Amino acid sequence: MPVRRIGTWKDALRRLADATAATTLPGGARLFGVLARVDGYLYPHEAVFLYHVAKDAPGGGPIVEVGSFRGRSTLCMAAGLKRRGGRIVSVDPHVYGTADELRENLAHFGLDGLVEVVVASSVDTARGWDHEARAVFLDGDHREHAVEADLDAWFPRLEAGGLMILHDATGIGGFEGPRRVAGRRLRVGDEFDAAGRLGSIAWGRKRALGGSSSAMPACHGAWLDRIIRAVKRDVEPR
Repeated sequence: MPVRRIGTWKDALRRLADATAATTLPGGARLFGVLARVDGYLYPHEAVFLYHVAKDAPGGGPIVEVGSFRGRSTLCMAAGLKRRGGRIVSVDPHVYGTADELRENLAHFGLDGLVEVVVASSVDTARGWDHEARAVFLDGDHREHAVEADLDAWFPRLEAGGLMILHDATGIGGFEGPRRVAGRRLRVGDEFDAAGRLGSIAWGRKRALGGSSSAMPACHGAWLDRIIRAVKRDVEPR
């Protein structure tokens, strides 16, 4: 099964540079093939972060991805699950006709058994959701109202201690919608007991029932601190 990709030789060089950079980070060598061959918009340290979220984040529920395109981020998370077990539910209406490309890329890397591809809208899927997710990665419609609707739809489905992750949500992402929503919502407060930024990613850890971060097991924070220290690079907006 071939990998579906588009673009010029410059895109191929960019992918190769991303893949090479990822190998300098813990676990990043396992993503070399994905980053070198699959198109998408994901910095190398973001890819490694998502890999470790899938592999190491506490909890027993699935990971929900909203917006998969050709599967660059999907494959990075699935590679982490391969070492742990579990399931990714990848939700995308695929208005650009990329559903078959996503499935072919998953099959090429032997990760299709770990990913359920849902061709539907995020909010509609969340309405019928009856599980708790241990992480939610939002990278769908970048209009502000749509980002907020996705966050509102999936926040109740996220388990306590789980990560809500927004892509293209910092100054280097160049998208006002995710950045504004992250600025309002992904901060320490009633909803999240920890929050941070990594490249163009903004993340928040859902506060435990009762509102006390001290009620969270230590394992819910130690892995996250360790991985962020390992993959963080000086690409953050000053």
